[in-house]
Amino acid sequence: MSDHNSLSPDYFPALRSRAETETTPNYLNYLSDTIELAHDKILKDHSPFYKILTIFNTKKPLGLDDIQNILNEAQKLQNK
Repeated sequence: MSDHNSLSPDYFPALRSRAETETTPNYLNYLSDTIELAHDKILKDHSPFYKILTIFNTKKPLGLDDIQNILNEAQKLQNK
């Protein structure tokens, strides 16, 4: 994966300031959600393992199609 110096600034959203009436927990939730979305975008766009990880994290139990997709993605990575 590329280091942060070579990533486009689009991957790093501008964080807004805390609103005067905003509670600390609400602002921290905003920060957490914003950073998590940006991190997921970086992984999706730069990690060759993202598709496999997504299948493992979203499919319980794995179906035959899921297993085939994992094996296909692993095969693509082995051939690089």
